[in-house]
Amino acid sequence: MCRMRQTDRGSLGALIMLATLGFAAVVGFIAVLDADNVAAGFGTGLGIAFFIFLTGATLACALACLRRRRAEIVSLVSIAAAGLAMDLLVLAIWLEIDNEAYAKIAGVAFVWSFYALVALGLTLAVGTPRNFARPLYLGATVVAALAGLISAWLVVTQGDNEPVTDEGSGGGLFDVVPYAAIGDDDLLRALGAALVLLAALWFGALAASRLEEPTADVTR
Repeated sequence: MCRMRQTDRGSLGALIMLATLGFAAVVGFIAVLDADNVAAGFGTGLGIAFFIFLTGATLACALACLRRRRAEIVSLVSIAAAGLAMDLLVLAIWLEIDNEAYAKIAGVAFVWSFYALVALGLTLAVGTPRNFARPLYLGATVVAALAGLISAWLVVTQGDNEPVTDEGSGGGLFDVVPYAAIGDDDLLRALGAALVLLAALWFGALAASRLEEPTADVTR
């Protein structure tokens, strides 16, 4: 029964991944063909491919974790978030959507897709952390979750305190990517500190896990 549930989770993740990738591929293909000229078509295709690869990295890590039965619930949620971000971004490029609410939803999905990539990538890299690697791994995942919450909040509240002008950004899609979010100064400072700590903990956990690997006896 337990094995069947685990298999079902992996199959569900694969199905969500295929569905979101298929949608992005069809919409992206149409967007390239619908471009005004060759240069615009190439730029559109390049941008869409970049977003697919970026969010696809999260999909790949999540699927690998499901296959290894690691962080299965987190992996499923990450597949849904990455797939949503990918489809919303590709659809926005094709239809040139300039809606603040749409942009914030896409931005939040992209934020969690990125931090899921960081957390799941580390999960795959360290395997089963032991001793000194375990607190570093747990610290990295906690900081990643905290940074995700701060980034998502900054995206959601972006522009809320800004005066509305005729020349405003209009809440376009690329105005709410994580690095461009404008929010509370203290939160921005905290996010910067969290990213530095996250990077150090990520690679520290990876190094510690390698030091703690058991040495196998080589026999000939």
